Amino acid sequence: MTDVVNRVKDILAEECAVDRAALLDDAKLEDVGISSVDMVQVMFAIEEAFGISIEQEDMSLDIETVGEVTSAIQRLVADQA
Repeated sequence: MTDVVNRVKDILAEECAVDRAALLDDAKLEDVGISSVDMVQVMFAIEEAFGISIEQEDMSLDIETVGEVTSAIQRLVADQA
């Protein structure tokens, strides 16, 4: 699943124009400059990249860190494989 984590971080960096090196698992999204509005575009890009569907309930509002995002996407990719 490391491939999923790396690809999600690449998408976060690309879509949000943030430094890939700043996307450590414990980094808070807002601290690295990723807003909730940015996350909407990120979710579309992730859906396209992985060929998955992300429902609103799949991404809870309490996701605050890069690691929480990658963990949620790993679960979705595994569940929809």
